[in-house]
Amino acid sequence: MVDDGKYEVVGIEKFHQDLHFLRQQAKASPAAFRHLYREVLREIERLRAGTTDGHHALGHETGKGDLRDCVTAYVRSDPSRKADYRLVFREIGPRGPGEKSRRELLAIKPRRGRNNIYAHVCARLGRHPNDRQPGLDRFGDRRPDARGSQAVREAELDTKRAIAQAWAGQQPLRSTRPFTTAARPPDVPSAGRIVINADRTGWPMPLSRHRSEPSGWPQHGR
Repeated sequence: MVDDGKYEVVGIEKFHQDLHFLRQQAKASPAAFRHLYREVLREIERLRAGTTDGHHALGHETGKGDLRDCVTAYVRSDPSRKADYRLVFREIGPRGPGEKSRRELLAIKPRRGRNNIYAHVCARLGRHPNDRQPGLDRFGDRRPDARGSQAVREAELDTKRAIAQAWAGQQPLRSTRPFTTAARPPDVPSAGRIVINADRTGWPMPLSRHRSEPSGWPQHGR
């Protein structure tokens, strides 16, 4: 099968685990989580196809971390309500000439709560929430509470994507691996073609055989 997507979508191991957890919830409580799981798969497919670039670029805020190379997308668990989940990813250049640029999925978590998605992303990237990452100065500064029109957000995303794809220092984590094309999950119509290590049912397989990365905070200042 020819992959006609604009980007190669990859995910860190912790994201694979996030998606597997949503899959388990969707199977156990279809009414509550099936829509969410379907929408996450659709968003991944849109990111692969290049029909979305996410909602807005992230910034730096002491106590919440330096995520200036990251982008957030919104996902709804209830189509009648506002988006209550965020999917965070990074733009990364291609492996070599003639290959596709990559989108590295980092986390899918609820928007609200003390242990919020940005805390997870910082931990997974090995960044202390109080530290500024000098290498990310190339992305400029963005107020964490910045708001703008869709055109302004898209222009910022275009600029930061070009910087990320051209910067040799923007590299995937060691646990990152590609998504694969497989049958869509049962009872999730038109969910998109991207799933991970699918078993015969089309659901992503458990990741127990994979070794997890440490997810605690690095020492301050490292």
